[in-house]
Amino acid sequence: MPQEKALAIDVTGVEARQGVLPRPSLLSSYQAGWENLSLEYHLQPEYESPEHYASHYTLVIRLKSQSGLERWLGDCHKSENCIPGDVAVIPPQVIHKISSPQESEFIALCLDSQFVLNIAGESVDPDVLEIIPHFSKPDPLIYQIGLALKTALQSDMLASRLYAESMATALSAHLLQHYSAPKHTLQEYQGGLPKYKLQRVIEFIIDNLSENLLLGTMAQEVGMSQYHFARLFKQSTGLSPYQYVIHCRIERAKILLLQSQLKISEVASQVGFADQSQFTRHFKRLLGVTPKEIRSKK
Repeated sequence: MPQEKALAIDVTGVEARQGVLPRPSLLSSYQAGWENLSLEYHLQPEYESPEHYASHYTLVIRLKSQSGLERWLGDCHKSENCIPGDVAVIPPQVIHKISSPQESEFIALCLDSQFVLNIAGESVDPDVLEIIPHFSKPDPLIYQIGLALKTALQSDMLASRLYAESMATALSAHLLQHYSAPKHTLQEYQGGLPKYKLQRVIEFIIDNLSENLLLGTMAQEVGMSQYHFARLFKQSTGLSPYQYVIHCRIERAKILLLQSQLKISEVASQVGFADQSQFTRHFKRLLGVTPKEIRSKK
């Protein structure tokens, strides 16, 4: 276990989580027999947590507006002004810490990491992609799933089990589609970008794949000149920013082709390609097959 993790608290277990929050949850799925997914509903006073991590994915869904919240994810830190529907994504083993200067209301969904890996294996190579940490941002689907699960748990705890199982699959697919990046890029190379800047710009890229991602915009996100950013990014990932964006777009397109009913032209648009021919050209260059051939494997 890395030295920094030895100082953090493993909150995989329910009892361990009680040590990082001032109050126990107001609602919990642990008596409902859910598999692969659990839910906790919290109303917490002002608090500052110690550093902690878990072996599962944690999705923190904000239910109440809150300003001045400080969050640390690994080497990254961000001040968050949250609104209802904002979601933070914390992958397994990522060190997490939070300082909340006011009362906070949120749902925490815990998703089994092996279950997500199994879902990934159905459509992508889990050795190639991984889900990366994300600070709070709007995610209407996760928000609505969280609210629906909370309502199901409150109305009929025992009957909620089947619903929770189906939502675990939907959440896993959603994380893979919208929060994953090429795995090798999170290594830290000598002379490259600091790890926290690399994580921040990768999060920015993943969140904006459908947009026209310009070098200047990416450099601005981490407060660097275009020249230095491009040089250090390539040292860190082995790819230029442009090449990396193309790789991310193709990997997301592959997931969409295998897990959705979208037309190929619609997939091309969703991942940021100007037209289907450009998309097909890059797809075949990187994967050796056309989008149509990938879809035929479903």
